Amino acid sequence: MTNTLKTSFGEFKGKKTDGVIQYLGVQYATLKNQLAVPEIVERYESPVDATQYGPRAVSFDGCEFEQNFLIQQNLPIPTVAMSGLDCLNLNILVPDIEITDPLPVMVFIHGGGFIMGSNHWPQYDPTRLVKLSGEHGLPVLGVSINYRLGVLGNLTSKELRQAGYPGNNSLRDQACAMKWIKSSIREFGGNPDNITAFGESAGAVSVLHQLDSEEPLFQRAISMAGTPLMLKPLSLPRTEMTYGVIMEALGLETASAEDRIQRLLTITPDELVAKTPMAVPLGPFLDGDIIPSMTTFKALGDSSQNLESVAPGRQWCTELMIGDCKHDVCLLSEHSRRWLTTDTGELASAFITSLTENLSSQSSTEAVLHAYNITPLTSDDAARQSLIEFASDIAFHAPVVAFAQSWPGRTYCYNFNEPNPWDGPFKGDSTHVLDAAFLFQNFNEKLDPRAREVAVELAKSFIEFANGGAPWQEYDKETGGVMAFGPSEKQVKRLVDRNGWGNERRDVLFKLKEEGKIDLDELSVAWDSFIARK
Repeated sequence: MTNTLKTSFGEFKGKKTDGVIQYLGVQYATLKNQLAVPEIVERYESPVDATQYGPRAVSFDGCEFEQNFLIQQNLPIPTVAMSGLDCLNLNILVPDIEITDPLPVMVFIHGGGFIMGSNHWPQYDPTRLVKLSGEHGLPVLGVSINYRLGVLGNLTSKELRQAGYPGNNSLRDQACAMKWIKSSIREFGGNPDNITAFGESAGAVSVLHQLDSEEPLFQRAISMAGTPLMLKPLSLPRTEMTYGVIMEALGLETASAEDRIQRLLTITPDELVAKTPMAVPLGPFLDGDIIPSMTTFKALGDSSQNLESVAPGRQWCTELMIGDCKHDVCLLSEHSRRWLTTDTGELASAFITSLTENLSSQSSTEAVLHAYNITPLTSDDAARQSLIEFASDIAFHAPVVAFAQSWPGRTYCYNFNEPNPWDGPFKGDSTHVLDAAFLFQNFNEKLDPRAREVAVELAKSFIEFANGGAPWQEYDKETGGVMAFGPSEKQVKRLVDRNGWGNERRDVLFKLKEEGKIDLDELSVAWDSFIARK
């Protein structure tokens, strides 16, 4: 059933589903070319057919891979085209109820390591979340956005910037979408002064990067298993290396700057995807503008640091929810997994080398090795398990705690511990992206009643947060307040102490830090070095 909405900037034909009205593929920005800065759309030729998903960004189509590998359960995947020019679109989901007052808005930024993802992926369709909000008596309006990825999203170089292409298009597109939402969402029933931005993995990293904006973009932020401490912005020298690799892959290593840029502006989506090496880093970079500085454990933990001057969003964004999954480290790239799963007898020695090269003292190296039971003679099997534990601690859990302890406004922390119930290598683990898969309710029919209850309780908590409520006890540095969701065989949810101790989260690194034995930033660099070694 269709639904027509007339606004001051255009007429939109959406469709009614079970309890929700969908406006799909609404273009929020235009592009003069594939690398251009986005320009917000202010008016539309009427009527706009918003009954089908819009084109996705040019990228590896990883939806089936993510379902099969990480989630280990499938949903039907709609077919959509790729476009380098028309991918900047968003979906708006409105509860099919009488709206007397503007609704809180929840804007989802998808993950995928800045190289894949789309707002048409069924595992992250917000329709059921929006429907649940109405049934729960706290209705919200949902929005899911597309943004440029991979080469068109984040490739940069000195010659591109000199030619007028500043880069960091992924983050620029997201900010543009937020500005469109603030200016236009009221006529769809949303409150532009009550917006929650939430993202998972690279989407969570993006939400935290958007806090660098001088212009207020949203009132609340939710970071689901991703921070700039986990997925660090690239340095300028690193981006030049990436640029060289891409130019070689396109056969342009000896071409002029003008010819190179023209090729990037005109290359077809299919050819670009086919010729982009999967292992090349194509995330956001440290440009002194969109990302003005590197996020560090030291800065977050130093009360003398004026973080609000570096990240203005710490003033205009009043509340933060942040959490992780118990086994987030399963996210490791294919390259890294091969390194960790190869029986070479080198794992322990390679890790020891990374620590020795990156930690400032031998005593720090010895403290870490002792804490994680690693010696030069540790077998690959034993070292592998210790390294997975270390990676979970330094890349995911420690950043969550660091952000929570430094946040100036109201803060809520969660741990997602519900095990993956489906057959596959991660069955029984609380895998990366599983919290998002549960949140959106789209796998509920494939869950047993207790696991389904975890999914519903997680969603209700997010909805309450978006409505300005307190979903559980506010996080406090001294008195605690971490909500654990699952494992459902023991409890659906329960409040644990301030950092998740007693909830199967290790306190190894924090004890070493409090004892003055380690520097978390050095350890983070050591882990990055270890992963890059092979």
